[in-house]
Amino acid sequence: MSTNGQAILFVLPAHAFRQEQYEAARAALEKRGLKVVVASTVPAGAIGSQGIAVNPEVLIDSVNPEEYAGVVLIGGHGASQYWYDHKLHEILRAHARAGKPIAAIDRATVALGVAGLLRGRKVTGHISVFEKLANFGADYTGSKLERDGNLLTAEGASAVSLFAEELAKTFSRN
Repeated sequence: MSTNGQAILFVLPAHAFRQEQYEAARAALEKRGLKVVVASTVPAGAIGSQGIAVNPEVLIDSVNPEEYAGVVLIGGHGASQYWYDHKLHEILRAHARAGKPIAAIDRATVALGVAGLLRGRKVTGHISVFEKLANFGADYTGSKLERDGNLLTAEGASAVSLFAEELAKTFSRN
């Protein structure tokens, strides 16, 4: 998938996102010359698991999905906020309808289920959410990385490098 000059939307929880997931994924994309735009529910100071503060460029509520080549949900304990964010679910469904890449890692994969995107799809995520994923009709594989059509999901800490690498491949294709 070519980005056609569009940025890739990275969504961070307001607090407790997995810093290494964010940093590795962003670095892999930017290394290939791809633009990342960070969104969150807070205008400043989304806090990572190791204390980093990231200032989002856009609030989730003001995101226009058509402006982005795809969306990436960063995980961590704070990712449970995604499960209740109706605007984020609309963004995910819009990307799904357009066939754009949607990626989630760790606990963030549950948001895909809440948005109605997992029925009959092979996915993975943090072991602590496997029952939630199964309840949404997903085929939870427990693999480090799983691709099913336009969905890319990853387990979490042990899959950070694989996730970052696969994101870069996904968005660098022409």
